[in-house]
Amino acid sequence: MSAMGATSLNPEPSEKLQPRHLERTAVVYIRQSSMTQVQRHQESTKIQYGLVTVAEQLGWARERILIIDDDLGLSGASAAGRTGFQRLLAEVALDHVGLIVGVEMSRLARSNKDWHQLLELCARFGTLIADLDGLYDPARYNDRLLLGLKGTMSEAELHILRQRLLHGKLHKAKRGELRLSLPTGYVRSATGEVVFDPDEEVQAAVRAIFEEYDRLGSIHGVLRVLVARGVQIGVRRRVRPDLGTLEWHRPHRGMVLHVLRHPAYAGAYAYGRRRVDPRRQQPGRPATGRTALLPPSEWMVCLRDRLPAYITWAQYEQNQRRLQRNREQHAYGPPRDGVALLAGLVVCGRCGYRMSTQYSQNANGRRYARYVCSHAAAARGEPLCASLAVAPLDRLIASLVLRAVAPAALEVSLRVSETIEHERAQADAVWAKRLQRARFEADRAARQYHTVEPENRLVARTLERAWEEKLAAERMLQEEDHRRQTQQPRVLTAADRATIEALATQLPTLWTAPTTTPADRKAVIRLLVDRVVATVEGVSECVAVVVHWAGGHETHTRVQRPVGKLHQLQKHAALLETLRHLRRKGYSASEIAAELNAAGWCTPTQRNAFNERLVRAMVARYARGPRGPRRPPSNDRSEWWLTDLATALQMPLVTLYGWVHRGWLQSRRHNGRRIVLADPTELRRLRDLRKAALRFGRWHAVRTPSQKAT
Repeated sequence: MSAMGATSLNPEPSEKLQPRHLERTAVVYIRQSSMTQVQRHQESTKIQYGLVTVAEQLGWARERILIIDDDLGLSGASAAGRTGFQRLLAEVALDHVGLIVGVEMSRLARSNKDWHQLLELCARFGTLIADLDGLYDPARYNDRLLLGLKGTMSEAELHILRQRLLHGKLHKAKRGELRLSLPTGYVRSATGEVVFDPDEEVQAAVRAIFEEYDRLGSIHGVLRVLVARGVQIGVRRRVRPDLGTLEWHRPHRGMVLHVLRHPAYAGAYAYGRRRVDPRRQQPGRPATGRTALLPPSEWMVCLRDRLPAYITWAQYEQNQRRLQRNREQHAYGPPRDGVALLAGLVVCGRCGYRMSTQYSQNANGRRYARYVCSHAAAARGEPLCASLAVAPLDRLIASLVLRAVAPAALEVSLRVSETIEHERAQADAVWAKRLQRARFEADRAARQYHTVEPENRLVARTLERAWEEKLAAERMLQEEDHRRQTQQPRVLTAADRATIEALATQLPTLWTAPTTTPADRKAVIRLLVDRVVATVEGVSECVAVVVHWAGGHETHTRVQRPVGKLHQLQKHAALLETLRHLRRKGYSASEIAAELNAAGWCTPTQRNAFNERLVRAMVARYARGPRGPRRPPSNDRSEWWLTDLATALQMPLVTLYGWVHRGWLQSRRHNGRRIVLADPTELRRLRDLRKAALRFGRWHAVRTPSQKAT
């Protein structure tokens, strides 16, 4: 080739070139850094292909020369993704290569790691390296030193070129003159100035995203609202030949997140919002992995009030804080479904970590939830720090919240009605723009059809078909809008307003209504409550609660949680002593249960009151021993069960029953059992009667006192 006049080697190769090298293959490695260089700088590519002549001059036959050009258009900064360079290393390691020919060392590798790996393999397997400056043997010290220096200079050159480019971009960005890609909602005018998108529907969609996120605080919630309203996001094409063409896309999560994160919507010109992380490199794209978005304080350039803004900078910062809270592992995030109203708000008073919400199911299929502090168990394998049932704490906080919002109930109701009307107006505006756009498309298709010559039937039929399609699309859109309007009233009527105002005075009823979802209750609680600190006292049922309100006020209170065992109750010793005392007084199991409930004692589960079955189990386990006389059903001390009176008089039950049967004692029946009336005077008479019967004989002793009594 004529371009190879400068490809002859300067040093004489006879000293290093051996017959064993000629027995193996000569490899010509060809690489260009980008496809632009391959297409526009073809002279360099021709020179590299001309290196085949160099290998022939050194003694290799044409059929023994291998050309590796798989890496055309790839950077030499790393071996990752360069199949040609990896193939070259494999051929050298298999002892198939006697010579590697390249224009310069930077064509082989610009990374010292990859370059020295190639040198090590060439030195071990006796492979020579040649460029336009000469022939090198990596096994020789002087050649190895020179090749290492060339590799270092090649890597430094890459660094210098990159730094020049980056500094140039940075200086231009600091002046706000670097042209950055614009997000949806913005276009660049003919003079280069950034302005709002002239399409009003595009602007309305962007504003709807910010308004709904400010109201809901959840990306998924915003997405549901946009889909329900039929809102579409307008995106301008950024590539030719359709550059600037407006396309409509269904909203998705990534699109909503991008709008909320981009500082351009707050009027800020920002550059360098991400930092390259070499640890997250991707195959074929070395060191191009990106970290998460950096905070504004770490951006390379942040120029405020440079662009027209959809929101203020304060609103943008507030949105970023809400996004960060939703991403954090221990943050409560947006309201979700689930019976636990304080999910993410409860903090353990012992260790200070946020308590998680766990849902379980017992053997009967009943689902229940608990707030659990499992940080120590997850991090250090220790037992659970604390746990408590959801129900008692949720009831306490709900009552405090309802008490707090009661004075502002009427104002809240009016705001709710205004919000409903505003949302409906927004939906109507979106649909009006869509209908207007569909009407315009149909009119334009009609004008195109009417301007064609009637004799040109080939064009007329195509335009007529396009006109019919636009009319059908407009008709379908009108029908869909009509269905939407029939399902949803346009404005609130007087009856609707009266209903909302009436509900405002019945907040407790509205709170417990079946139509009020747990997510609605959570949203109300999170507007007022910042966090709830719960401190479980030992293993007892007592929990100290501190409610931190959004305004900074604190409320200190206590609540009782369900526990599994009786001895976990804080006053279980006093409870057992009361149980034994009532038993010694002769109370039955049902009477003891009634006395405990009346005195305010609670069972360990906190769900059910004391009953006869539970009291019998407690007596069998904790209160065994002699029982006093059984108490009659009334509180009259002169009433005795027949068996208890016989025990008190120390006489046989049969004898006492015979006296009752003969009418010598006053008695009555209760549930089939005999109750005897015996006041203190009657008790003394009966004791004397019993002594006389034992001394003089039964019949004589009985008749004599009876006759005296009569």
